[in-house]
Amino acid sequence: MTALSAAHRAALEAVVQACPDDGLAQLEAAVGGLPGDKAAELAILVQAEIRDRARRDRAFAPLAPLFRPRADQVAALTFPRSVLARVWREAKTGEEPFLSLLDGAAPSHGDWTLVADRLCARAAAVLRDRPGDVWPDPSPPAPIPNLSPAAVPAPSPAELAGCFDLAPLARTATPRLPAWLDRPDDEQAAGLRLLIQDCLAVSPEGGRRMVDILFAHVAEPERMLRVVTRTNRLADKETMLSHSDMGVFVERLLASVTTRVARIAAARPSPDEAAMAEVVQEVAWCAGVLGEIDLCLQMRPDSPWGRAARMARIQVAGQMSGLMKSASAAVHAALPMKRQRLSGRMTRLSPWLDAPATGEAVEAAAALLNAVGGLRGAAVFGCEGDRMALKTELTDYLSIWANETLDHLADGQVAQPEGPLRLVGVAARFLTLIDALEAARAVRRRAAAAEALLATQGASPAAA
Repeated sequence: MTALSAAHRAALEAVVQACPDDGLAQLEAAVGGLPGDKAAELAILVQAEIRDRARRDRAFAPLAPLFRPRADQVAALTFPRSVLARVWREAKTGEEPFLSLLDGAAPSHGDWTLVADRLCARAAAVLRDRPGDVWPDPSPPAPIPNLSPAAVPAPSPAELAGCFDLAPLARTATPRLPAWLDRPDDEQAAGLRLLIQDCLAVSPEGGRRMVDILFAHVAEPERMLRVVTRTNRLADKETMLSHSDMGVFVERLLASVTTRVARIAAARPSPDEAAMAEVVQEVAWCAGVLGEIDLCLQMRPDSPWGRAARMARIQVAGQMSGLMKSASAAVHAALPMKRQRLSGRMTRLSPWLDAPATGEAVEAAAALLNAVGGLRGAAVFGCEGDRMALKTELTDYLSIWANETLDHLADGQVAQPEGPLRLVGVAARFLTLIDALEAARAVRRRAAAAEALLATQGASPAAA
């Protein structure tokens, strides 16, 4: 079989270069099993592209996260993904003899870092001198809800060039980032402040750009507050931070909190377990951010930041209170009490043993209780006391409901025990969801004993 023609080779190179990283690995596996010279030449093209991307990722590693959006949707500095490949192709031109030093480079610094830093400098020069060769057609950035345009710089060739200028400093900073995100000692905190000073010497925007670069490496955005508030000895005070370039990171987090609070407020209690789990996740995220702000930053209650945080707490607390009331009502609807006549006009509330043990009412109560249980970590909203009160109330109600049902079974007042035993199982399930594990175990033990007794009497009830 003849080799690839020049036209075929150019077309295949374009296809391989446009292939995403995951698709490229799959393509390599598929081509490897094909026979013939053309397939072998295609395999060589794929392997060369894989090697080239590994070199690119090594050289541009400090800035690589800037070319993908954040998973948590917090506003951040990001650049088009297509720019990364274009900048790399331009930056490596004429540097081919040195690219092999990037292959299998060790984590520690060495000759490969000199090559990587040189490639980053060339990338910055290309972005400044020939932006049209690497940057796609400009389009105005989409407005971000609850956030001023100044809080997130628009992605541009000049902004990306400024980030590439900081790549050598960022390459030394990213290994120290875990210490800064935790509880750095005095020496580590001083190292962070020196880093910011070095970045400011490169550009007036250097400090903010460096924190943007580090922010892209952090999956949990609230932890970045620990870095931001240590970039200066007075940065943990709102009056200082709000008037500095670093204040935009607090604004971004508060804007994201405001957006999520609006989604929480729009949600309504429902039997959809996935929807309730999403609401709980949003609440937990907001709790984490607001809790970290309380720990890291001294905010004034009457300031814009203080008012935004306070309003978020009030709105979420109101929604959580409504969710707890809905959960209590749903449990009473799934396992209701009905008045039964004792004698004459004397009545009392007793478990309704003809209630359905399955269906929408039971699943709705389970979904809401599961959501309430997921709010244990949201104490920052001041609703932990309400949650504990709800737990106590439902523990008493469900325990009484199950025990009275089992008493009726033991007294022989139930003709068909299968249904009531299933309802007792539902009560035990609800107790488990609200974390009343001891009460749930007690109910299950009594139910198992009742079932065993009925089995010896030939009742053969269904499992609870």
